[in-house]
Parts: sequence; structure tokens; C-alpha cells
Amino acid sequence: MYADSSLTLVLNGAEARLQILCGNGSELLFSQEWFTPRHGMQVLVPALMEGLARMGLSLRQVGRIAIVRGPGSFTGLRLVLSTALGMARPLNMTMGGIGYMDALAADPLALAGERPVWTVTHARRGIVHLQGFCNTAGAPGTLCQPDSATLEDAAARIAASGPCPVLLGTGIRKNLDFFAETLPQALVLPERFDHPAPETLLALAQTVDYSTDPVDPLYIRPCDAEENLDSIAAAKGLNPEEARATLAKLTTA
Repeated sequence: MYADSSLTLVLNGAEARLQILCGNGSELLFSQEWFTPRHGMQVLVPALMEGLARMGLSLRQVGRIAIVRGPGSFTGLRLVLSTALGMARPLNMTMGGIGYMDALAADPLALAGERPVWTVTHARRGIVHLQGFCNTAGAPGTLCQPDSATLEDAAARIAASGPCPVLLGTGIRKNLDFFAETLPQALVLPERFDHPAPETLLALAQTVDYSTDPVDPLYIRPCDAEENLDSIAAAKGLNPEEARATLAKLTTA
């Protein structure tokens, strides 16, 4: 059975909601999602194979894989990127990367008119990932590249972008009181906008570039293990300076 190049598999593990979907061109064939903060590894491949089987398809029929590349959870991004690579290499599939902030902003931008749209996702306590978008001459555009910021810095950057901004994402949801107080003129979208719709992910998958090269993750901030390396090393009886040197060697080899 040969691959059908029109069949696209899409994987998203950027946040706690794991999303799997498959489409034939722009037609959504199936989608599944789970709230799996700690169990994505046990769910991803079995759920994917079950979904394909229910549609009478096999992995060999998939022509390409689109992966949400971040920013987001280190664990979730590594899970979907490594799974995609493991499937693509032996079957000669091509892969493409979707920006998570672009996926979140796509539907709100269509409704926002001239108001700036800010996607703000939870990075860790007191820190968010954010990116600003706008409609220029009838076409969507970006106000800035994805970045990480403290809540105070994020609020200041959003306020400077224009009146009545549109806000969405888990970073807003988890810090709703703060943003409501600091940005009282902002429109906060309902919780259903905190994660991209399957149809939106499939539509974006039609626009990205594909190749046989691995998709690079989009990491914005250092992982917790790097920032807490000294305390982790000390707890294991290791010299923190030697641990840092070993990490540097491993990550630059």
C-alpha cells in the first residue's frame, strides 16, 4: 500500500492538551485530543494507530506530517517531534513545522478587525510566552516574534501595541486577575480559544514547507533543569561546575 501525498498527519503537544488529526487535503478525516499533562507518551502512538485504523487507513498511506514546533512544553514538544521523526524516516515521509502562536492566533485574527491580537501562553509561574499579531491591509501579520516575559513586561508590551487588544491563551487564563487589572480595556477571549481547533491546524498544515529534514523545536526559554542545574547536581553529590561543563559538552557536540 503506497503513501497518498494528500494525507497529512498533524501532531500538537505544545501544552497539556495533546492533539492528533489527519486530513485529506483540507478535509478533516479524524481528530482526537486528550488532556494529558504527564501521560502523553503512553497515549500518543496507540491513539494515532487506533484513529487511522478506524478510518481504514494505515501509517504507510500518510504522505507527510506537520508538527507544532513551539513554543511550549519541553516534554510535549520533544514527544511529538521525536515520534514524528521515528515514523517519517523509515517510511520516507516529509515533515513540516507549525508555529503554536500562529495556530492560536489564526481564528481570532479573522474576527479582530484592526485590534491587535496577543497570544499569551503559560511558561511557568510568573513567566509567559507571547506574540502579537495584527491585520494589515486585510492580511494577517506579526507585531513581534515569539518571546518569553514576566507578567509585568508582557502587560507593558501589550498595552503599547494599541487600544483594546484581544487576549487569549493559557497565560491569560492562569493570570486572569492580573491582566484584568493591568489591561482593563482588553478583550479576553473565552477558554475555547486557549487551544487551536483541529480544522485550524489542518489549514495551517497546508501552508508550511515540508522536507525530509527533522523539524527544529522552537524553545524560547532555558529549561528548568538548566536553570536549576546547580541544585540538582548538589543533590546528587556532583560538582556543579563539572555538571555545567558536561552539559555544555553534550549540548554543543
